[in-house]
This record gives sequence, C-alpha cells and structure tokens, in this order.
Amino acid sequence: MDRSRLLEGESRPNQEGRSNFVVTYALIASICSAMSGYCSGVMSGAVLFIRQDLNTNYIQEEILMGSLVLVSLVGTIVAGLLADTVGRKKSIFVAAIIVIAGCVIMGLAPSFWALLFGRIITGIGYGFSFMVVPLYIAEVSPPETRGRFLSFPELFINSGILLGYISSFCLAKLPVFISWRLMVGLGALPAIVLALGISIIPESPRWLVLQGRINEAFSTLILTSDHESEAEQRLNDIIVAAGNKRHKDLASAGDAVENTYPKLHNKMSDNEEAGVNLAATDHKHLIRHMWLELLWPTTSNLRFTLFVVLGLQFFQQASGVSVLLYYSPDIFQKAGFQSGWGSLGATVLVGIAKDISIPVATIFLDRLGRRPLLLISNIGVTASLLTIAMRFSIQDIYPNSTSNGYLTIAACCSFMVFFSMGLGPMAALLPSEILPLRLRAQGMGLSTASNRLLSGILSLSFLSIFKALGAAGTFWLFAGMSSISMLFLYSFVPETKGRTLEELS
Repeated sequence: MDRSRLLEGESRPNQEGRSNFVVTYALIASICSAMSGYCSGVMSGAVLFIRQDLNTNYIQEEILMGSLVLVSLVGTIVAGLLADTVGRKKSIFVAAIIVIAGCVIMGLAPSFWALLFGRIITGIGYGFSFMVVPLYIAEVSPPETRGRFLSFPELFINSGILLGYISSFCLAKLPVFISWRLMVGLGALPAIVLALGISIIPESPRWLVLQGRINEAFSTLILTSDHESEAEQRLNDIIVAAGNKRHKDLASAGDAVENTYPKLHNKMSDNEEAGVNLAATDHKHLIRHMWLELLWPTTSNLRFTLFVVLGLQFFQQASGVSVLLYYSPDIFQKAGFQSGWGSLGATVLVGIAKDISIPVATIFLDRLGRRPLLLISNIGVTASLLTIAMRFSIQDIYPNSTSNGYLTIAACCSFMVFFSMGLGPMAALLPSEILPLRLRAQGMGLSTASNRLLSGILSLSFLSIFKALGAAGTFWLFAGMSSISMLFLYSFVPETKGRTLEELS
C-alpha cells in the first residue's frame, strides 16, 4: 500500500490493520534475536563434540564460550554509534550480515583458532542484536502495547536457544567431524531470513525525527496508531522530547509538514524553542557529548536512571543465567547424566521450559505491570538456585543418589520459567523505556555492553569457578546474589506500564 496515499487520507488501515503492522515489524526485527539465541544455545552441545574432534582443553572451551559474549561488547558499542548514524533498521541488517559471515567461518573451521575467529565475528553481530532490536521495537510500538511487543525479542532469543539445543541433540549421532560443524553453521539460516525480510519494516519514527525527516516519521506513526489524531499526538510528543533537549530551531521541521499536515504544524509552532533540525548538527561532536553525558552524568535524574539500568543488568547476570545456558550439559553430567546424549536431552528440557514461560511476560507485562512480574520472577529464580545448591550439597554427602539428577533438572527448568517471565525480558525492556530519547541509543549500548561484559566474565571463568568451589559452592554463590537483588529491584525499579517513552524521558 502506498504510504503517500495513507497520509493524504485516500486510504487508511483500520485499527486491526494497524496492530498487524506493529506485530509484523516486531516479528521481523526479532528474527535478529532468534539468530543470536541459536548461536548461544548450540555451542553448549557442540562443544562436547569439538572437544573430541579438536582435542580442546577446558581453558580453550571457556574462551570459546565466553568469546561470543565478551566480544559482543564491541558489537553493542558499535551498534549504539551506528544506530544513531545510519538508523535502527540498517543496523539490524548489518547484524544479520555479520552473523552469516561468522557462522560460515565456524562451519568451515579446520582448527580451534579458526573456530574461535568465527565465534568472535559472530559475537559482534550478537552484540548488535541485543542492543538494536529492543531499541527499534520500543520506538515503533504504541505505549499501550509496548511491553507486549518488547517481549518478542526474549521469546525469539529463547526459541533460538531451544533450536540450538535441539540441533545439538538431533545431530549428535552424526560423525564427530561433521556434527558440530553443521550445528554451528546452521546459525546462518535465520540471519539469511532476516537479511531478506528487513526491507519490509520501516525506520524508527524517533530516529527519523532526530534526523529532521518528519514526513517519514509520520508515515510510520500513522501505520502503527489507532487513529490519525493519535499519530499526530505521538509525533508532536517525539518532537518536543527531542527538541527541548537539543535547543534547535523548529522552522525547518515546520516547513516540512506545513502543507501536508496543517493541524500538526500548528502544534509544532507552539513549541518553536523545541526544534529538530538536526541536519545542521555536527554529528560527531553530538555523539561525543552524548557519551560524556552518559559516563559523567550531571543531573540527579540521569544518575538515578543509569543506576537502575546498570544495576538491573548486573543482577540479571549475577543470577547465573549465562552459566545455565552455556554449560547445562556439563552441569547435568556433574548431576549424574554421564552420557552426552542424556545431558543434551536434559538441556533440551531446560530450553523448552525457558520457551514456554515467555507468553506469561507477553500477556501480563501490559496488564499486571513491570514491577510485579519482576519481583515474582526474582523470588522464583532465587528459590530455584537454592534448590540446585542444596541438591548438589546432598550429592556431595550421598554421591550415589540418582534422584538428585532429576531434581537438578526440575530446578533448572524452574529457574528458566521464572527468569523468562521477568528478569529476562525486563533487562531489555526497562532501559529502552526509561533512558531519555537523546541518549537512548548510546544508553542502550552502554546497558547492553555491561550485561554482555558480566555474562562474558562468567562464561570465561565458570569452569574454573566450578573446579574451585564445586557445584554446590558455585550455586550457593548465585543464590546469594539473587537474594540481594530482591532488595535492589524492590527499592529502585520504577513502574512504566502505560506511559509513553516521552513521559518516561
């Protein structure tokens, strides 16, 4: 359908059609999360066969596991800069191309070092997806349904992780030389689908406003709003939020819409000091100023926002979720499932548990609210970690107890259910909501980078910690950190349900 005709009023989609537009945009963007999830999940099983084929030791395996997450720091920082320079949509496309290249290199790798190089390349695209996808969906979604659509990336990343587990399980019977290469190489498939489908989605209206491209922003907003007046109001709110922080002249933006949208132009004229003519802005100077403001915040509101955002990322990773994602087969072997086939099967069950709980967040984020789900999630995660720690403590006393293994699986599944209904999606959702518009891309980059740094540190050091503290000691540590996080979440995390991004900024 021609957008210009929509804007001129000749033909407009009904309310259901507009909802379908947002769903389509969110689904396509979230494929980026699925490819990242697959690359994360598949390696937990593939490493069992890489160990046999390439004769890797546990230090190399820690590096292989952690490199994806640690290198994703580079991806998140670059993505933050790129998302403001070329837009959110093109940044998602770049992520797909990077992951395709990384997966092809891994699939053809003749040695550990070639495999590690491909893993590093994939990690950069992985970082892109963590930062750009929630940012894009938050900026294109109406406030009433933003929480629902922002649960899509979590759903897709969990689906990708599950597919990675299933892929490892199904390909495990192939010759070792072939099995792990197929496992890691198949990660290119969702990236190819994303690269082909990216042309369907529009650019973020908020990024377009920041570029002074008002007509294009309005054309997207009218497709994703229930009625034209809502689209006008959303556009005006974005303009004011952007302009009040930039102190630019509104005249250029006003001229761009004066003839086509006279009512909107009148609203914009009431805010002449706001301004969005960023075409004349020195972009590099602007980017430097944004990073300085993030790293050395001068206002109490921004300091508090960054405290909440970074604290949320820290406590999410301190729960040990990356360990359970990447090292489930090793954990289950320690719990009594000695065969690779058995530990991979248990890992698939954990992936299924993680996946089936995502609809809880999708349904209740915009009904129940962010804080209640987050607190319930944290209580469940803590209880699950305590159970795992106690089960391994009992195993240390009664090493021949077979029930311990099944209880460990049940507790790991419980952990994933509770994590995925709150702590998982909220780490991406809340920062995209509470960070101010002018700093949102860089702020999301910083937020995601801190998350990936912590995840990378745990992934790189887990096997060493596991050997030093034992299984019981390791999970007692995670349970203790999860208990402390309850105080943080209850005391500092705000409720954002139903409020526009501009209100929260």
